[in-house]
Amino acid sequence: MDKNIPVILSVIIPVYKTEKTLDRCIESVVQQGVEGMELILVDDGSPDGSPALCDAWMSRNAMVRVLHKCNGGLSDARNAGIDIARGKYITFVDSDDFVEKGTYKSLLEWLRCNAECDILEFPIKHIGTDRRATPRFTDRIFSSARQYWYVTEAWEHTYACNKIYRRSMFDDVRFPVGCVFEDVYTLPQLLCRNPRVATSSHGTYCYVWNEEGVSALASTNVAHTKQHLEALIMAAKRMKMTLWNRNGYKIYLSMLYRQIDIYRMGGEILLDWPFVRLICWLHSKLR
Repeated sequence: MDKNIPVILSVIIPVYKTEKTLDRCIESVVQQGVEGMELILVDDGSPDGSPALCDAWMSRNAMVRVLHKCNGGLSDARNAGIDIARGKYITFVDSDDFVEKGTYKSLLEWLRCNAECDILEFPIKHIGTDRRATPRFTDRIFSSARQYWYVTEAWEHTYACNKIYRRSMFDDVRFPVGCVFEDVYTLPQLLCRNPRVATSSHGTYCYVWNEEGVSALASTNVAHTKQHLEALIMAAKRMKMTLWNRNGYKIYLSMLYRQIDIYRMGGEILLDWPFVRLICWLHSKLR
């Protein structure tokens, strides 16, 4: 990339044991046609051929930067990328996913005309599964972060990767290291800074379903399910949600479903709500 061109967008891609999908992922970003974009590949101590692929991409494409580090997990890799990002905006891509052509160019053009916006969310498409509903977005700027949270039921699509963020949003926010469902923890922290949030119907992030991934295994892994419940509880507290808020009951239903899964797998009761033990017991008998 020409050093005289200011960096508008930093794309951060954590890399770990994805040598089979890495080229497809990087190619989809490189071909976005964005002037002033840097691509930061964070090799998170990957033991396969991924580090060499990262270096090969850097050697032949000036927009690519590579950071090799010891394994610390997805959050740690994203944080390392944030630390060295130079762009006015940043976004994230997981190395087994890809981005449809023209996505970033159209979204950045919109941001140039709406410079007051701090977070822009765009469509995400799930590939390889029918377990996840695809969220639909209209072209809209929300009057407050709280309005965005409630109207779009954002706790259901906290994905880090289908959003473009103003870099300064992460000045004092980082992803929680060692946690699964790290996006559920992080988005409410960003929203508590009261950013101007918008959604767009343009562009697509392609999330490729992995049957061995955290999302797929969560309902059968009690530790992961506990962390999901903890993340939902934290999100509700940070956003000051109650059962009486608009759509507030829906996040509490999500918590109850996670509690039922935990009870089914290990018999534990983590929520101290009235009747939770009875509901879990009835569910185990009637399922």
